[in-house]
Amino acid sequence: MSEKPEEVQVEVVQEPKKEPPTGKSVGQAINNIMDSLEAALSGRGNTVMVRVNDEALQKLDMLVEAGICKSRSESAAFLLQRGIEGSGTVFDRIESVTAKIAKMRHDLRQSVEDIGKK
Repeated sequence: MSEKPEEVQVEVVQEPKKEPPTGKSVGQAINNIMDSLEAALSGRGNTVMVRVNDEALQKLDMLVEAGICKSRSESAAFLLQRGIEGSGTVFDRIESVTAKIAKMRHDLRQSVEDIGKK
C-alpha cells in the first residue's frame, strides 16, 4: 500500500511593484541631503564629545565612504541636523514646557523674596 503524498496549497501573493525612482525624486533626495549637510556644516564652532555604539559608528563611516561627508565629525553633524529637522514638533513642545517651568521657578523665587521682605 503506497501512501499518497500530502497535498499542499500554496498561495502566491505578489507585492505591488515599486516604481523605480525617477530622476526628479532622486534629484530631490540629493538636494535635501545637500541642504541638510550645508546647514549642519555652517557655523560649526562648537565641539561636542560623544560616545556612539557600533551601529552608529558604522553609519557615520558609511557616509564618509560614500563621499557624502569628509569625516566622522561631518557625518555626526549631518545626522544631528537631520534629526533636529525631523523632530521640529518635539522640540517645539520641549521649548514650550521649558518656558513654563522657567516662569514657575521665577514666580516661586519672587514669592520667597516677597515673604522675606515682610
